[in-house]
Amino acid sequence: MIIASLIAGILYGFAVGIVPAAGATTGLVALYAVMPFFLTDPYAGVVFLMAVVAASTTADSFTSILLGIPGANSSAATMVDGFPLAQQGRASYAISTAVTTSTVNGLFWGAIVFLLLPIYSQVILFFGIPELWAFTVLALATVGFLSTDKPLFSIIAIGAGVFLGLVGVDPSTNDPRFTMGWFYLQDGIQLIPVVAGLFAVPELLEGFKKRRATTTVAKRETVAGMKAVWDNKWLSMRGGFIGALVGLLPGLGGAVSDWLSYSQAVASNPDEEFGNGNIKGVIGPEGSNNAQKATSMIPTVLFGIPGAPFAAVLMGLFAYLGIELGSPDLMYDTQFFESLSLGFIAATAIVGVLSLVFVNTVCKITSIPYVYYFPFLLVMIVWASMQYTGGWEDFAVLAFFSFLGVVMKHYKYSRPALLVAFILASKVEALSIQLTTLYDFTTLIDRPLFLILMVLIIAVFAFSFKKGKIKYA
Repeated sequence: MIIASLIAGILYGFAVGIVPAAGATTGLVALYAVMPFFLTDPYAGVVFLMAVVAASTTADSFTSILLGIPGANSSAATMVDGFPLAQQGRASYAISTAVTTSTVNGLFWGAIVFLLLPIYSQVILFFGIPELWAFTVLALATVGFLSTDKPLFSIIAIGAGVFLGLVGVDPSTNDPRFTMGWFYLQDGIQLIPVVAGLFAVPELLEGFKKRRATTTVAKRETVAGMKAVWDNKWLSMRGGFIGALVGLLPGLGGAVSDWLSYSQAVASNPDEEFGNGNIKGVIGPEGSNNAQKATSMIPTVLFGIPGAPFAAVLMGLFAYLGIELGSPDLMYDTQFFESLSLGFIAATAIVGVLSLVFVNTVCKITSIPYVYYFPFLLVMIVWASMQYTGGWEDFAVLAFFSFLGVVMKHYKYSRPALLVAFILASKVEALSIQLTTLYDFTTLIDRPLFLILMVLIIAVFAFSFKKGKIKYA
């Protein structure tokens, strides 16, 4: 039963991962119907669910690189340099690099995450509302590294992203905010049209204009991708560390860790250009995604606090199986932790190996001349963006952000900066309200970790303006 559950989770997770705009969260939501099959053996259900998480996290890089459509929110950073590599005929190189660094970091952090469980209850005590607020603002500040030689452009992009992220309902008054009377916007702007419009559509239009065909290179590109990870092992390890750190902090999610990891790749290579197919732009974010999934289970399991959006869904599924995360009794259930570990680590290893073995087979899609699969890609983008209501409103939002993406790409405004600000806007607002309500200046300066994070925020912006030469296309 355990082995069958592992295999089923891998197959389902991989299928979900390669579906554009799906990812672990969407895949888990669809699983409530199958949970009754695991009621007789809830530990098999734990193995199945963790295998889904691990497999989908690795597989979502395929669509980001091959199609320029994020398989999940967290794989959008990989797309920035991965998709241009695919357009240059080096898809297998990009994918093998992504899979290798993602798998290695997933195995490493997955193996040690359970050793951290006894001490995490002490670590989390250092992160209150001020520290979470400062860490989230640090994520925004770091996006300044994803600019051209004009940091002010990044600040403008961040401001626009925050504004767009606040569209919806004011949490203080429950009144519509920035909706212009459009009822559709009261639930906020949906993420997928934003990502597709800012990134996928501009790249597709450029490729169509150039009529450039892409071809899959020989199998040696797979080996070259693995070698690239070894040559940049410290970059990969830093990405894994960032992902692990973000995973420990409840609620931030994979998108934050991937963009932070991407930004550190850019910042540590200021003389190189990113956004046109720099393999380091793939290694950075891919180092963080599986690591973030592993460590996010620590606050989820120990305290019942979702470490990421997928973890919130996971808590509900575990509850269906009779497993209450965050309960003291669970700390003594060794079989639960063994199942948790087996599902994640085994699935990460198996999917990593299979992805490397069959990478050239999957990449054959890029041997089709661009002019032929451009309509197919465009249809997939529109389809993925219209899953909210299926009406003209979804299409209108996609069209708006596609236009915005083309303009920002042309004038070299930081599209990642806008996207990260958009994602974090509501979180910054909620934490800011709590911060100003519960704390004053005197209490804040007595919190060393908060002060350290604030110094880092100032240092990030100071360094960005001082260098002024970080390239992003």
